[in-house]
Amino acid sequence: DIQGAAERDRSLELARTRIAGLSPREREVLERLMAGGTNRTIAKDLGLSPRTIELHRSNLMERLGVRTVGEAVSVATTAGLRPRQNGG
Repeated sequence: DIQGAAERDRSLELARTRIAGLSPREREVLERLMAGGTNRTIAKDLGLSPRTIELHRSNLMERLGVRTVGEAVSVATTAGLRPRQNGG
């Protein structure tokens, strides 16, 4: 129905706006979280410390307005973001 389509359009636009507000590094961390990466594996892939990844993860979740990684993945998926595998 029209109301449902309008709701989906609003959700899509909100998700895209939130993703656009991330720094390139935060987006990179999010893409790796979507692929199932842990702070430790993401840190190793990016040549950073796990603590640095924790900070990026915390910042990106705050910017997305979410509390869990699952919610962050949901926003990212709605926005059309795809998981990034190791080195990809």
